[in-house]
Amino acid sequence: MFRPHRAVSVTATALVLLLLTTTVAELAARTLLHSRLSAAVGRTLGKDTDVDIDGGPALLDLFERHLDAITVTSGHATLGQIPDVSLQARLDDVRLTGDHSGTVARTHADVEIPAASLQNMTTQTDGRLPVTDVRLDDQADTITLDLQGGLGRATLQPRLQDGRVTLRLDDAEILGSPAPAAVVDRIQHRLTDRTNADYPLGLKATAVDVTSTGLTITLDGGPARLPGTTQA
Repeated sequence: MFRPHRAVSVTATALVLLLLTTTVAELAARTLLHSRLSAAVGRTLGKDTDVDIDGGPALLDLFERHLDAITVTSGHATLGQIPDVSLQARLDDVRLTGDHSGTVARTHADVEIPAASLQNMTTQTDGRLPVTDVRLDDQADTITLDLQGGLGRATLQPRLQDGRVTLRLDDAEILGSPAPAAVVDRIQHRLTDRTNADYPLGLKATAVDVTSTGLTITLDGGPARLPGTTQA
C-alpha cells in the first residue's frame, strides 16, 4: 500500500536532482562564456571591461557556439591611442571559434573621452607642450588647451576623417600673440600622431560632439574578429 507513495517520492527526488544538475550546468556554461568573452574583449578594449550576455540559455549558446549579442561597458577602455575612455558597446551575432576567439557581425559603440584624458593625450612628454587645463565649449564645439603659467592657449575643433576623429588646430597663441608656425606645426603633428591609430574591432567614427564634460563619439563597425589568446 506504500508503493505509490514511494514511487512519487522517487520521481520527485529525481526531478529535483535533474533541476539541480541543469541549474549547475547552466551556471557553469554562463561562467565559461563570460570568462572567455571578457578575456577576448579585454584584449581588444583594455582591462576592467564588463560583459553582459544577451539571449537564451547559456548551455544552448555554448553548444551552438553562437550568441545573439553581448553588451560591453568600461570606464577605462582604450580607443586607438587614447586611454581611460568610457565606453558602452553592443556586439551583434557573436560566433565563438576554436582558438578562444570569435567573430562579430556588427558593432555599435558610444564613447566619452573625459577632459582629463584629452589633457593627457595632448600633453607632450618632453614638456614642450605643458597643458594644464582643458576648457570645453559645447556651443562653439571647440576644445581649448591652456598652457602652463599662462604661456598661451590652443583652440581645437574635432573633425571626422577616414572613420577617425581628428583634432584640428584652429588657433594658437603664445603670450597673447599668434604662435610661430613651427609651434603650430608641432602641436598639430602631436595631435595627429595621437589620433591617427585605427580603432578596435574595425570600428569607424560616425559622429563626434563636444559636451560640457568631454568629447562624445559614436562608432559603428561591420564584420570583425575578436583576438585569440595567441595574439598580443
